[in-house]
Amino acid sequence: MNVTIDPKPLKGNLSVISSKSLSHRYVIASSLADGLSRVHHVLASEDLVATKEALSHFGISFDGDFIYGGLKEYDQKVIDCHESGSTLRFLIPLAMLFEEKITFIGQGRLPLRPLDVYKDVFLKKHLTFEQPVNQELPLTVKGPLKPGRYQVRGDVSSQFITGLLFALPLLKEDSVIEITTPLESKSYIDLTLDVLTSFGIKIIDVPPFYYVPGNQTYQVRESSVEGDYSQAAFFMVAGVLSGPICLNNLYDQSKQGDKKVTSILQQMGATLVFDNMNHQVTIYPSQTHGIEIDLSDIPDLGPILMALAAVSQGTTHFTHAKRLRVKESDRIESMEKALRLLGVHVTSTEDEVWIEGRESLLGDVVLDGCNDHRIVMALAILSIKASGKITITGAEAIEKSYPTFFEDYRHLGGCIDES
Repeated sequence: MNVTIDPKPLKGNLSVISSKSLSHRYVIASSLADGLSRVHHVLASEDLVATKEALSHFGISFDGDFIYGGLKEYDQKVIDCHESGSTLRFLIPLAMLFEEKITFIGQGRLPLRPLDVYKDVFLKKHLTFEQPVNQELPLTVKGPLKPGRYQVRGDVSSQFITGLLFALPLLKEDSVIEITTPLESKSYIDLTLDVLTSFGIKIIDVPPFYYVPGNQTYQVRESSVEGDYSQAAFFMVAGVLSGPICLNNLYDQSKQGDKKVTSILQQMGATLVFDNMNHQVTIYPSQTHGIEIDLSDIPDLGPILMALAAVSQGTTHFTHAKRLRVKESDRIESMEKALRLLGVHVTSTEDEVWIEGRESLLGDVVLDGCNDHRIVMALAILSIKASGKITITGAEAIEKSYPTFFEDYRHLGGCIDES
């Protein structure tokens, strides 16, 4: 699907969709609790469909908000994670609780996304971890997972650590995870620990170690997923570019790492007004300026912050950006190509990006969405500042994380033609 956007200001009120990161975590934790749990407001997206389908191979069933949990027998079928890195990386350690060979496959760029962290960890434990040459998937693993000491890199993805944190409490004896490099995206691990605690699981966090007592049991519970700061970021930037926009369902005490978008926007000169009692943030039109932005803990914010940098005064310098190169697309390359077509001067290295902002952008151009949900959404927001219509190819990629994005865009006054 292609979309053509006629540049119009966006303004109004919007309820932010549920957090994808928390939806994954609540669904998995509920699935590990033996009994009936309920999770309200789970995000309806392709990634969450992938996680639920994968868990169903272990005897877990879903009925609306209700989850009938407890790992049972493996049904001997291949597990298709579609394009969801979270699904794959969170569930590999859980699959290794079984003493049978289990095969994972994936679609899109997922077979290219690195799994070396798990490979190193599990081969040291003499466990099966079989892959084809020069590709990550299909992957075949075989347990049983063993308690003990796990030395894990912290500078590749926090998802590997989260996967182990889900599985290790279920072993009979204690384990410890040692983080062997500087830890990036710690906020995502904090989200995991918060969810685990709410399900009765105890983890002791003493950097660089996570001590995991064994023989624990997940408790059934009722929970609700809060609004997603990483998705709200797109319409926060829209508020800066044209607003005002009032966003609902954003919790001031949220442990989501992408909540940092609010302080970054303020540092760039944006005006945000918080109503913590009503869980609202209002973003007003503002002239922003370039700053230095460290993406090591907030890689998902990269595309939309690069979009804002394109129309901010001066130069914005992004550091520790290399993880963007192994997402659904090479997000540095994807944004660089699109911004250049819009008339923006961009330079980059493997790990850094410099963007020189300009007051307005070229129009009447076709931009490649790169089959990447965050690229499509970032470019859609940036079209507000274009001098003519913008066409974005492969716009169906939004189904991965934010299926109602274009509906919300129209709700705020956007003019979109789909073809």
